[in-house]
Amino acid sequence: MSARTCRYCIGYRKTVSYPLPGPPPNPADAIDGALERLDGLENVPLAEHVARFDAVHATLTEALSSIEQV
Repeated sequence: MSARTCRYCIGYRKTVSYPLPGPPPNPADAIDGALERLDGLENVPLAEHVARFDAVHATLTEALSSIEQV
């Protein structure tokens, strides 16, 4: 999806996502990218671990829910 700023939003800017034309993204690529974000976690301050895990979980959930015939 592509993010664009909605020109019809009054008083603030809101980002709206639109689907891009072409084949859908490969879920395996998203899964690999999410898992790569866990590399080097031991060097990240402990306070940032939850945010990193939440981002990875969201990416994995979205990728797995997009797989057909599950």
